[in-house]
Amino acid sequence: MAAEVPILRSLGWEVYVPKIIPHNNPEYRSGGVTYEYDAALQLHPAALAILNQHDFYHQAWSATVTEILNKNFDVLIAGFSYYTLVLSEAAKKFNGLICARAFGREYPRTYADFDQYGMMPGVLAELDRLGSRFVFAQGYENLAEIEPEALQRHAQTVGIPLPKQIFHYEGIWKGGGENAIFLCPSITTSAFYQEIYKGIKESFSYLPHIIFGKQSGNVNDPCVLPYLSDSELVELYENAPVFVYPHTEPRHVHYSPLEAMVVGTPVLYLKDALIDRLSGNADVPGRCDGVEEMQEKAMRLVRGDKLLAERIRSNQSRVIDRFSIDRAKKQWLSILTR
Repeated sequence: MAAEVPILRSLGWEVYVPKIIPHNNPEYRSGGVTYEYDAALQLHPAALAILNQHDFYHQAWSATVTEILNKNFDVLIAGFSYYTLVLSEAAKKFNGLICARAFGREYPRTYADFDQYGMMPGVLAELDRLGSRFVFAQGYENLAEIEPEALQRHAQTVGIPLPKQIFHYEGIWKGGGENAIFLCPSITTSAFYQEIYKGIKESFSYLPHIIFGKQSGNVNDPCVLPYLSDSELVELYENAPVFVYPHTEPRHVHYSPLEAMVVGTPVLYLKDALIDRLSGNADVPGRCDGVEEMQEKAMRLVRGDKLLAERIRSNQSRVIDRFSIDRAKKQWLSILTR
């Protein structure tokens, strides 16, 4: 939201952001609330108050909510998640364009899973029947290829832009820190991330390291950092000798290694993971054919191999460019003006 809402506004659109999001689901980390765009809406205060009190994730649309949305809005953009009620309600009651925003799921999960296990089974058929009024707005070109035809035929790629704020720190990396850094949130609450954490410890325990990421419970490991503010996170990137990203996901990548690349931190990633695909599978120094190569390069960087660090850093723009605001803006424009 931090990057996409400003893009939509720059294209001349007024944007409303719902004010109620799920708070009791540690697996849901995509929501955000802001009131900063409300004042720019040409919307009656009473209508705005009604929308602000509506829970789009859990509540069906009343006749009043439906009337307000159809009278004042032309496009609905909703994250494609377990909370499919908003997409189902829109398919039944909204007259404009509906975009299901998809940022990638961990293998072997698919967005079609939500059609069976989400809040509203059968939502794909509802959306498919909309024809050209429905867009599966995939963040990466390869998301739809493993989805059913109901999503494939509506797929259009809109790259996921990095927030403008991170570019305030572009190229400030200086290194010199003692520890490699790893990302692993939700260690105690997510089976997926428990396996990631286990893999880090099995493959990199010999390496001086720290692990960051939002945790939902206490982790009995001094290497796991407490929650970091935005400024503390930038400082972590700035000083780290290396960011090791041993994820193998072909259709999902976290913001963190991308932010670190902007700051200038040398980032190591695995062959055939999404970062590798986004770089065109180029044989560049940050790419590792396997864990053994990643271990060797990580140790060299922790020990201060400046030549390797600069070789990695000089090739990271090919990835960062795929997350540019200008690129996403052009892609959104093609959807919203078709």
